Amino acid sequence: MPPRAQQAVIAAGGGRHHTHNLLASVLAPVEACGQVAQGAGFSDILNRAAYTLGGLVAASRLSQQEAEDLLLQTAAAARPGQEHRAEQIIRSGMAAGLKRPLYPGSVR
Repeated sequence: MPPRAQQAVIAAGGGRHHTHNLLASVLAPVEACGQVAQGAGFSDILNRAAYTLGGLVAASRLSQQEAEDLLLQTAAAARPGQEHRAEQIIRSGMAAGLKRPLYPGSVR
């Protein structure tokens, strides 16, 4: 997880270990897309991460602004210059996730 993202997670959850680990595991595949020029399924991976973070927001585990910031920072690091595309994917995934609260430990 990028240092700024890690700081946001700590600020959002007061250092809640479980939420931090969950966010790190959700954002790791988005970060990994930065290692591959194409063909990594970036859109799908970012959409899944946005959906999951939307569910965490709906469950009051994270604020919507913090979730969006984390996703945007991670996406920008993985795919520089594609911020507009990433914003659209994040907006769509978050909107869907906000309809389904995700409580850590529950199965979706």
